[in-house]
Amino acid sequence: MKQNRTKAALASAFRQLLEDHPIDKITVRMITDKVGCSRKTFYYYFTDVYALTRYICDQQVSKFTESGGDVKTMRSEFLSIVGFFRSDRQVILNMYHGYGKEELERFVLQTAMSIARSYIAAMPEAQGVSQEDQETVARMIAYLFFGIMVEWTGEEMVHDDNYRKTLDTALTTLPGILKELRDA
Repeated sequence: MKQNRTKAALASAFRQLLEDHPIDKITVRMITDKVGCSRKTFYYYFTDVYALTRYICDQQVSKFTESGGDVKTMRSEFLSIVGFFRSDRQVILNMYHGYGKEELERFVLQTAMSIARSYIAAMPEAQGVSQEDQETVARMIAYLFFGIMVEWTGEEMVHDDNYRKTLDTALTTLPGILKELRDA
């Protein structure tokens, strides 16, 4: 129990530091000073700050994928990722413009794949479409969303109309794509 609290405290301190500092400027000492523990305690849980970054992103992936049963529309699920990024804008940007970019990209792609797979499998148009083709379409949609998110984040998260229009266009064509695959 205490181990979970300590690990959570380290993650929380790291996130707080990300509000004010780029990821590459945050040291283990800064994190442990904020928590009030030793460096040895930090290294008991994480090998380095990069491992802590991965831990935080993995926790976010879990939150998004665990709510998979509540998927109303793929669009709303994708927009919830956008909302998460927007709500932690400075944290995300401080990670994105440093060595945390790779973890953020992994988070977006992994979460988008999970959403796309579950939604496509539930679509009536997907009935009769092979698993392999469903997986290909899910990957296509996830990569599209990934590209939208990378571009939007790289632009400091300001051009909301651009990503919404691209997302809406892609999702509008999805039933037709699945129907074509089924009827082929």
